[in-house]
Amino acid sequence: MFNLLTLTDISQSIVSTLSSSLGIWYAILYNFIGVIAIGVKITETQMKKRSKIVFFACICSALWITYFILNGNFTNALVNSVGMCQLLVFSQRGKRKWADSYFWLGFFITVQLVASIFTWSSWLSIFSITAGFISTVAYFVMDEKLYRYLFAILISLWVINGIVYFYWIALIHDVFALISIIIAIIRYNILGKKKKEAIDKGN
Repeated sequence: MFNLLTLTDISQSIVSTLSSSLGIWYAILYNFIGVIAIGVKITETQMKKRSKIVFFACICSALWITYFILNGNFTNALVNSVGMCQLLVFSQRGKRKWADSYFWLGFFITVQLVASIFTWSSWLSIFSITAGFISTVAYFVMDEKLYRYLFAILISLWVINGIVYFYWIALIHDVFALISIIIAIIRYNILGKKKKEAIDKGN
């Protein structure tokens, strides 16, 4: 029966073929893509406005989809693909009435659930899958402060995922992203709140 599991086999076959054809350049190619993704993700976490956060998140997702496909990890690639689709929808929240509907939150959570069932390979899949669920909620919310707290949780799960599979470029990306989001939480959620309170008291 043709399903997502057979697609994983196809992906592994493609990886094997490309690796044999390109040699060392194959590793250089996907690691280069990962390095670019690191810079994009750091930029995303330091953005204050939601529209810019979502914009850079879309670019980053596209890069990681490519990275994981080249590594033959279809589960992680699919999680990121679903994430990118939902980002394109969520980017319209506040602009289009249809995008503001909670239907989309339920829809993408359901898609994540179905995808998880078909791509589950071992208990190790739980980290990327859980991160996918949290990502759906994080990018759906309109509150940038809540987004940062949720993002800190989901990126922690990706850090664990990177350690488990030892995708060292992805791990470096996630560690930098975690540090960056912690800095953003301090800048905007904590210090920004204190600054606003001080201004309000002054008035």
